[in-house]
Amino acid sequence: MKLAQASVALAVVILGAACGGTTSAPAAAGVKQVSAGWSQVLALKSNGTVWAWGANDTGQLGSGTTADSLVPEQVKALGRSVIAIAAGNDASYALKADGSVWAWGANDRGQLGSGNNTPSNVPAMVTGLTGRFTAIAAGLGYGLALRSDGTVWGWGDDYQGQLGNGSNDDTTTAVEVIGLAGRVVALAAGKAHVLALKSDGTVWAWGDNGSHALGADTAGVFQNTPVQVGGLPGRTVAVAAGLDHSAAIESDGTVWTWGVAFIPSGQYMGTRTPTQVPGLTHAKQVGGGWDFFVALESNGSVWARSASGCPTATPSPRAARFGPGATTTAVSLATVRPIRKGEAIPLCW
Repeated sequence: MKLAQASVALAVVILGAACGGTTSAPAAAGVKQVSAGWSQVLALKSNGTVWAWGANDTGQLGSGTTADSLVPEQVKALGRSVIAIAAGNDASYALKADGSVWAWGANDRGQLGSGNNTPSNVPAMVTGLTGRFTAIAAGLGYGLALRSDGTVWGWGDDYQGQLGNGSNDDTTTAVEVIGLAGRVVALAAGKAHVLALKSDGTVWAWGDNGSHALGADTAGVFQNTPVQVGGLPGRTVAVAAGLDHSAAIESDGTVWTWGVAFIPSGQYMGTRTPTQVPGLTHAKQVGGGWDFFVALESNGSVWARSASGCPTATPSPRAARFGPGATTTAVSLATVRPIRKGEAIPLCW
């Protein structure tokens, strides 16, 4: 895989083959998942090892030091049994095959779930989690984990209610999200809001609703228990969270977005409730970044939309180009800096 003019903390990572162009990053042979934080990138290889690069001022690379790295370095303390990764703002997370959750990096809000606020430059198991966990997600100063029984657990920053436990108090150990009757099958974490997809195809949200990222009217800006997202037309099969905005893929392949943001051009972009994205009818995956979304369609094409840098908030997505013979297999995004001119993907949808 090659991406032209790659940056250390790239907001969109494409996993594919035969992409043209030059690269400033090492080849990613055998990579099955990538997750980007504010200034660090994690890569999970098919052999179960985790690799990290970028800034390391809070130990978010898990190398045992606080030295930055311009090239991927293995997070050796995790061994070879990791099945999923998630990069937060300045902390990183890994899910092992045995169902345990591990965290490292900054810990000022309790985001490591270690029972204290001491940062760590090596992975340590999150405390307060019992049972087997199947998925993880990370936001700004908080972490989440989905247990095999369909319950959701969170730890860290809770000022905006993003832990969903009826409180607004930070916690250094994991607590269960309340009010989620039914089984959750997928999670997505934004800056300070969370989306949960249930097995019945409904979507639930909690946390910061100041930009209407929850897709529902709430009594206050900070919603500390789950509410159902309204306005989605059918059965949802995937969800994604950006900085203060949200997206869902319906069973018919359409993409719906919601959340209102004030952008640098002096405009408000987005909607208070889910609105269909025109032109996308075969989406299979969607991801949200700082002020943009990227969608992967079933034919391997990638479409992107951005708020910043667009003269007007145009309603239709634009295709991203990766060079002759490119075959895209996955997209991965996180809450990081907007992609700028000259980087891998030109945006505006």
